[in-house]
Amino acid sequence: MVYDGLNKADEQTKPLPPDQDLPGMGQFYCLHCDRYFNNAAVRDDHFKTKRHRRRVKLLMEAPHTQLDADLAAGMGMPDNGPKLMSF
Repeated sequence: MVYDGLNKADEQTKPLPPDQDLPGMGQFYCLHCDRYFNNAAVRDDHFKTKRHRRRVKLLMEAPHTQLDADLAAGMGMPDNGPKLMSF
């Protein structure tokens, strides 16, 4: 879900609506880590942490799909080799 959110974030950059139930009224959000912060200073400090940098690096790769899992389990599309000529 986070990977999909990253792709959508590239398309749109709207400010978040205020939400009283979230820290900092929901205005200070890290999309990569899916976390809310109380203020911009704390969020900016978070951007410098090792945990955030690891998460960004992890999200650079596309996640595995069901097709990948099926192929790894041997349940993918069959490969019967080249077609032979029949007379």
